[in-house]
Order: sequence, then structure tokens, then C-alpha cells
Amino acid sequence: MKILLSVLLISTMMSDINKIARINKIKKEAEKAYKNEEYDKAISAFRLLTDTLGVTEDPVLLNLGNAYFQQKDTTNAAQFYSRVLSSENDVMRSRAYHQMGVINKQKNKLKEAMADFKASLKSNPFNEDARYNYELLKKILDAQEQNQDDNIEPSEYAKKLKAQADKLTGQNLFEQALNLMQMGLKEDKTVAAYNQFITKLNEVVESKE
Repeated sequence: MKILLSVLLISTMMSDINKIARINKIKKEAEKAYKNEEYDKAISAFRLLTDTLGVTEDPVLLNLGNAYFQQKDTTNAAQFYSRVLSSENDVMRSRAYHQMGVINKQKNKLKEAMADFKASLKSNPFNEDARYNYELLKKILDAQEQNQDDNIEPSEYAKKLKAQADKLTGQNLFEQALNLMQMGLKEDKTVAAYNQFITKLNEVVESKE
């Protein structure tokens, strides 16, 4: 019985060693194909790792997403990027959020893209690509909001509300000022004339959390 158990143990160990060797070989093939811009080949190799061999490592999932992205298949790319968003590795998580932001920006989902870039920076403040895209998108959205605000004539109620909020900000009561303006928006649509002010208040409140 002991001999049989030993044989089974050795057999299992050999099987595991062979599987690890195969995984490492396919990883190299996938990475080489990606580097050579052979994206179809890279995708096939990465899918073999994830679908057949059960590999769920962040670099493999991220690179598979990148290969799909290079093929302009943003649906599959987003699927694999999303699996890295909960990674414990800050750098991997930051890269995944950045790529999700790029995809949303391409789809003209600018607010979603900005949230992705912000999450990318929160995960890794040294991600300069995310910083550049976040700041660029912020300028675009600020300009859009400014144009919208310019076309709205605030009511007397909205003007009084803004004056109250200004008084609160002068006392450093930013959260109270934000709540006041947000409640006002529900009562009077012309409070949207001060959307840029509300956005700035929200940024200040979030920075203090």
C-alpha cells in the first residue's frame, strides 16, 4: 500500500511539473507572438492558457486584453481587463483601469472614461499615461459643461441658492454647500447653470475623504 501511494504521489508530482513546464512554454510563445505583432497567434496562445490550463494570472489576462485591443475587439478586451480590476497588484489594476478608460473614451463615454482614469491613478499615482488622459479628458468635460452652463439662465431661486453656497464655502463648509446645490438641482433645473461650481465642490469634498 505504501509503495502504491508513493507511486501515485510521484506520478502526481511529475504531472504537475509537466503542466508547469507546458504553461511556461506557452507563455513564452504568446509573449513572443504579441511582441512580433502576431496578435491572432498571441490570442490563441493566451486563450489556451486561460481556457484550457486554468491560468488566471494578472499579466496573462492583461496581455490577452491588450491583444484583443490591438485587433480592435474592444468587447473581448474589456472582458479580460475587467478581470484584473480587482487585482491586489496596484500596477496591474492601474493598467487595467487605464485600458478600460481608453475603450470608454473611444466609445465617447467620457464620464465613464474619466472615472476609469481616476481609478487608475488612485491605484498607481505614477501611471503617467493615466494622468495625461485624465487631465486631457477633464479639460474637455469642463469645456463642455461651461458651454452648457452658458446657455442656462438661472432663476432667482438658483441665484439665492448659489449665494448661500458661496457663504458656506467661505466658512469651509464644502460638504454642506455641495448638499445644498444638489438638493437645489432637484427643485429647480436652472441650478444647472452652476454645474461647474458643483463639480468643483464635489472634487473638494472627495479630496477630503
